[in-house]
Amino acid sequence: MSSYDIFLKVADLGSVTKAAAALGYTQTGASHAIAKLERQAGFPLFIRGSGGMTLTPEGRALLEPARELVNASHALEQAMSAIRGTVEGTLRLGSFTSVSTKWLPRIVSEFQRLHPQAKFEIWTGDYDEITDRLLEGRIDCGFLSLPVSPALEFRPLCEDPMLAVLPPSHPLAGKDAVTLDDIRACPIIMPQRGSDNDIRQVLDLERHEVEIRYVLNDDLSTLAMVNGGFGVSVMPRLIIESCGIELTTRPLDPPACRVIGIATPRGRRPTSLADAFIEFLGRAA
Repeated sequence: MSSYDIFLKVADLGSVTKAAAALGYTQTGASHAIAKLERQAGFPLFIRGSGGMTLTPEGRALLEPARELVNASHALEQAMSAIRGTVEGTLRLGSFTSVSTKWLPRIVSEFQRLHPQAKFEIWTGDYDEITDRLLEGRIDCGFLSLPVSPALEFRPLCEDPMLAVLPPSHPLAGKDAVTLDDIRACPIIMPQRGSDNDIRQVLDLERHEVEIRYVLNDDLSTLAMVNGGFGVSVMPRLIIESCGIELTTRPLDPPACRVIGIATPRGRRPTSLADAFIEFLGRAA
């Protein structure tokens, strides 16, 4: 673990204490590493305040070259492991909540059974945040659904059906299947921007006007509001299955789905560990 790894983690988390815990360091060791790096640089990298640590302009200028150096170092270490015939290192993986809840425990367990020296650093966020972290080189690969940025390489893994989610007493609950026009005619409840990509795509909101009655900050709150009778929504089955709420759902007519896959930055060769994990996903997902 280099001082640059610690520098990047402190910059990411805004705290030496949190960075040390995330990296398995003592707080004292992490603080000494940052102090040594500042002496080496000849200028302060962080502003220390009651709200945490924020980068100085000079520290911000070092962020990208430090990340490139750390990424190259990790890729080199993993390449040497591959030449020795082992898969080891730490995979920085981006995921969204439903995949983290339903898939990742099994997938990580099975992968580590095959490759016990592999470790995972899993970051959970919405599609936009995962995309940003991929493009910035802060994670090695990430789960996303189509469409994705043209700057990313996307490998599809599975289709996740989209379902209409309705209050139990709603008139549409009496139908065997619900059309998109049925949904568009109702007040709609949406998760916040970045988590609503699948719904917007299915309902084609760029071409159709709808009444969006509420925008909630997460999927669970959105589903709870639907269940309470405040409106309707459209959600992927994987989210519905992982929410822990008994919901009234109906298939869409015609059927629609989101395509879940794993993404890496286009034009940037994945590390050997990322390659091994992506190849494994093709068999396990």
